Amino acid sequence: MSFSTKLKDFMWRMKKSKSAMIIVIVVILIAAATVGYFVFRGENTVNNSNNNVNTNSEEKEGKLARVIDGVWVEKGKANYLPVAVMIENLVSSRPQSGLDKANLVYEVLVEGGITRFLAVYASGDIIDNIGPVRSARTYYLDWVKEIGAVYAHIGGSPEAFQLIPKYEILDLNQFYNSQYFWRSKERAAPHNLYTSSELLARALRDKNYSKIGSYDSWKYAQNEDPKGKDGQTLTIDFSTYNYQVQYVYDLKSNEFIRKLAGEEHKMENGKTIRTKNIVVQFVKARIADSENRLSLEVIGEGDANIYINGKEIKGKWKKANREERTRFYDESGKEVSFNRGTTWIEVIPSDRTVIFE
Repeated sequence: MSFSTKLKDFMWRMKKSKSAMIIVIVVILIAAATVGYFVFRGENTVNNSNNNVNTNSEEKEGKLARVIDGVWVEKGKANYLPVAVMIENLVSSRPQSGLDKANLVYEVLVEGGITRFLAVYASGDIIDNIGPVRSARTYYLDWVKEIGAVYAHIGGSPEAFQLIPKYEILDLNQFYNSQYFWRSKERAAPHNLYTSSELLARALRDKNYSKIGSYDSWKYAQNEDPKGKDGQTLTIDFSTYNYQVQYVYDLKSNEFIRKLAGEEHKMENGKTIRTKNIVVQFVKARIADSENRLSLEVIGEGDANIYINGKEIKGKWKKANREERTRFYDESGKEVSFNRGTTWIEVIPSDRTVIFE
């Protein structure tokens, strides 16, 4: 082969190799751009879902109504992701800690005539001790789901274990997340498991949960209008005297002072529980299994007594599905407007009675 022929062959090979390299580079660039597009779009989707939450939050004089309880707060503090903590009420577990700092509390029967609390925190306040923390039950999941809360508990009934992933609950079970809880040496197990606002915030961060809630607020009154009689008392008999609940109306503060088993319900730090609003929600109940665990119908509708400003409002509760918030209505069918502050929901079987006198 002549020199000129060899040169032409060499040049052709170089040209072919260069073209192949260009094609490879172009393919790599296209792939990188595609991946970047989807990653960027995914990040924007998360951010947009947080920024476009329908909170029904009101604004007044530069402040927003906090979604969980209607309290006026600075912007940026109105819609924290709620955390719902299971807190026990067995006599040997008293006094509790942090229950007085909850923004919303459900008190409900479990087995054996014992009540248990679902305490919801969404204020951003510092709370050093919350507990004792106990196990999950199925009907609590419906209230957790309606506010999209993180659910903090230790263990649970077999049915609750099955339903938590099915309902896509943001689960914080101590069995698998012990770093966010601790055992107190001051008490005997199992009544000695605690958490705190700091540990719960750390859990939300570590699990990359949104800091922003995604649920609708209840309605809140523009002005409090105290009309009740000082000392008016609501009495609820869940089972035995140890679980008898009373709320005594304090006209001066326009709050109800909570009593348990005849005494003011005090926390471990000596503070007494007070609340702005009380709802007694009547539900159908039955024994669900051989362990005497209950089944409560909390989706649907039923009777409700609402206590605001020292007065009793007889009405209805409605909850169309698991995701929808439970709403409360007066006898005319108008949705109730609560006072801004803590609300306690007392869920009792429909065959029970309450006294307000």
